[in-house]
Parts: sequence; structure tokens; C-alpha cells
Amino acid sequence: MISNVVVKRLPLRKPGKIYSLVEVDGVCCNEKLKGGYLEAAFSYNDDYILLFLSQNGDAWEEILSIYLLDLKRNKIVERARIGGGYSSWFAGNGIDDIKILSDNTISFEFMSFKDSDGWLLELFNKPIKTFPFALRYLPYISRPISSKRYFLIKKNKISLN
Repeated sequence: MISNVVVKRLPLRKPGKIYSLVEVDGVCCNEKLKGGYLEAAFSYNDDYILLFLSQNGDAWEEILSIYLLDLKRNKIVERARIGGGYSSWFAGNGIDDIKILSDNTISFEFMSFKDSDGWLLELFNKPIKTFPFALRYLPYISRPISSKRYFLIKKNKISLN
């Protein structure tokens, strides 16, 4: 994990809608991010920062937003959201047990399935071409429609213990 990342909450415009700006080494990324509490940040290949943001940082979070910031272009190149909508009925835990499994794989727990040990996030060295949208983990994961992905999120069937 890295420590030179700061999330600055923006003033509330609509109730329940929390947005922030992220700053890395004093340089601000000018894209608004959904969420106001930085759960974790990881450096990847010296070119990217992977950010995990929740709304408030408490134990009853309903939404986890994940962003990949390209440091060279100073912009968010990939984003995903877990929770919210009608999948939030089984929320009851914040993000937990974040572990780096390899140079490009992170495991974590958040709104986990009964038959899994949370989620695996795998980062790619370069974007891969994909089907523009994925239905596999709806309604749990939502992502913008895109034909390329910088990371994949899937159920973790590997024990974290």
C-alpha cells in the first residue's frame, strides 16, 4: 500500500451523494470520484494507482468504488463499483482483509458471496479487449460499458486464511 494519496471530499450537492478529488504527491486528478473515504491505495507498475473508496469508511458500507488512476495521463482509466442498488440489502460489512497475492492480484472482502472468500482483482500489464459489458456478477458489480479493461474482478474461491 502507498501513503502519498489524499482524498479530498467535495461539498455535498445532493443528500447521500459523496464525491471527492484525489491527490497523489500533491498533484490533483481533476476527475470527481464517487466516495469520500480512502480505504486503500496500491501502486502498480509505477504508472498506476489502484484506489478503493467507500462512502464514509464505516462498518456498514453499501458501496465500494474502485478506480485505476494513470499517473502519466493524470486521469482515471478504469472504474468499477460493488454494491448499491438492490444488492445492498445484504450489506453489513465494510471492506476487509485486503491482501496482495502477487504483483498484479489483490484479494479483499466486501459484500462477499456465501461460497467464496470475497473478491479477486487482477490487473493487466496492458488493457485487454473484452465484451463491452459483463453480466456475470450483476447486480453486485457495475462498470461503464467498454471494449477494453485494465482489471478484472471475480469471486475469490481461494481461501484467504
